[in-house]
Amino acid sequence: MANINDFGIPGVGTGILQPKLKNRWRATFAGIGGGADAQPLSMQVITFDRPNYSFDEVELNRYNSRAWIAGKYNWQPIKIVVEDDITSTATSVIRAQVQQQNYLIGTAGPWMAASPEGSLYKFATYLDMLDGNQQVLETWTIEGCWIKDANYGTVDYSSSEQVKIDITMRFDNAFQTIGQYTGQGVALGGAGRLAPGST
Repeated sequence: MANINDFGIPGVGTGILQPKLKNRWRATFAGIGGGADAQPLSMQVITFDRPNYSFDEVELNRYNSRAWIAGKYNWQPIKIVVEDDITSTATSVIRAQVQQQNYLIGTAGPWMAASPEGSLYKFATYLDMLDGNQQVLETWTIEGCWIKDANYGTVDYSSSEQVKIDITMRFDNAFQTIGQYTGQGVALGGAGRLAPGST
């Protein structure tokens, strides 16, 4: 039977690195809704997609062969799920942002005016992965954000689940900043003494 010091992959390394955990994160928003207080929205977010990108593939054909090169890249939309709280503080932030994009709920003039340029309604988002306390392991800075879809879901007399709002967020760019975690970063610990007669 192996002891804890034997964990690892032969020829690769010993031990097991501590993974980042899915429930240790926070999302904050800067400039959403024209500068609305976004803390209530951050408190009510329950799921948040990490950024994903893909490259267009360009096929190059020659005499009897083909090759592939990378074309333009494309950031995929981010899905966010928010709990709709009873005081509507989270949904008020979403409403303020939608109004910045296009005055759908209460107009700013005699018509349903659309925002004339993206710089007037786009916001930034920060997704921090945490160590279980307050140390940031990595930060995704997401720029040029706007709400593409806001689905307020359905209500149902037969269900006692919480009401959720599904948001699809489009954005222009994202970059990852790796934190300066100073621990050992290993998942194993609590090694015991060797059994009698072992070396």
